[in-house]
Amino acid sequence: MSPNKLFIRRLTTDWKYKYGVWKTTVDWTVALYIVIPALILGIDQYLQWWKVPLFWVNQVPINILLVVCYLFAWAGSPRIFLEEGDQLFLLNRTKWLKQIIKQGLIYSFLLNSLFSMFFFVLLAPLLMKHYQISSAYFACLFFITLFLKIFLGLAKQLLNLRYYGWKEFIVVKGLLITGSFVFIRIIPYSLNNYIVAIITMLVLIMFSLILTLIRINFLSHFLADVAREQKQRLKYVSFLLIISGINVKKPKKQRIRPLLFYKSNLIFKKRTPVNGIVEMCIKATLRNNKSVKEYLQLVFVCTLVVFSLPSILKWLIWLVLAFVWVNFVSLYWREIMSSETGRIFQWKWKDKIVAFRKFIFLMTIPGFLLISLIVGFQTFSWIGVPLIIPISIIMVFYACRIVTVLVELNSTI
Repeated sequence: MSPNKLFIRRLTTDWKYKYGVWKTTVDWTVALYIVIPALILGIDQYLQWWKVPLFWVNQVPINILLVVCYLFAWAGSPRIFLEEGDQLFLLNRTKWLKQIIKQGLIYSFLLNSLFSMFFFVLLAPLLMKHYQISSAYFACLFFITLFLKIFLGLAKQLLNLRYYGWKEFIVVKGLLITGSFVFIRIIPYSLNNYIVAIITMLVLIMFSLILTLIRINFLSHFLADVAREQKQRLKYVSFLLIISGINVKKPKKQRIRPLLFYKSNLIFKKRTPVNGIVEMCIKATLRNNKSVKEYLQLVFVCTLVVFSLPSILKWLIWLVLAFVWVNFVSLYWREIMSSETGRIFQWKWKDKIVAFRKFIFLMTIPGFLLISLIVGFQTFSWIGVPLIIPISIIMVFYACRIVTVLVELNSTI
């Protein structure tokens, strides 16, 4: 046995495990009647894109595609194939562990290359047919995105090992926001100047090599590495189970002190059934660190989209985002009311409707108001900031009214 043979065995076991899950989820009937027809229709539609671009493509600026490319580069994390049993047999053999991590990183880089090729093949009709980007520029964008994906994957993994809790959240999200704005600013110059493109790629390669060496020699957080590897392995299984319609209840995590409302202080002085329901849902949402992260992530994505759009299209998207935010916040309501805590009390239908409208209004205002301030400032400078605030509040108010009426008609609250 050698480190290379051990890595090959683990890689083979991992692929056999994934194939077994795939075989269990997608039987011959599903493959024959769903998967194969979907592939045929998808390939036919892709060939049609090369001939006739989609009608809505003219309304999509290229900055939106750059945002999509950056989010693709941000997704994912490299595998290092460490297992829990290694602490008994390999933890004292540093050379073996380093070799396994090295092989895992090489495998992850090759896999990232394949995924990036597939991703850009899908974008090729849009970039080369509609935006008339040359093959050289297309190749530059591909390699910059690929090297950025490798760099961000290593950086996120090292930051997750170095920090935890609120520090991890601030540092990782700070990297996400800073990197996105730098990417959107540099790429247009890179596509118009080969020297800038080559320098950008060389810088990303250099930093990726440095982070690779740090990652190989970073062995002080072994248990955290093992836990992340198990999560990465099960992510594929979870994805297949979701596609197949199987709802697997996640195990409860160890209780962590929430960032907000960790003390049971009252939000509303007046105690009514409506205020009680709204207060319960607000506290349940803001005490859930995952819900807070999702809320802030949506703020970031919407801000990035609005920031990249021209003035005329910016206001149209702003109107659409009002309803997007209201519907997004309503998902928190449904999750809380369908939970064990939400089903304990039997509230009146009228109180639930009023509480629903009040909850989605209060939870939508902060995120949507921040986006509105950016829209107002970009369009009318500082004068637009105070003007956009009352307009945004009125917009959210009527959006909540409309959604509440739809909920009443469907009786799905």
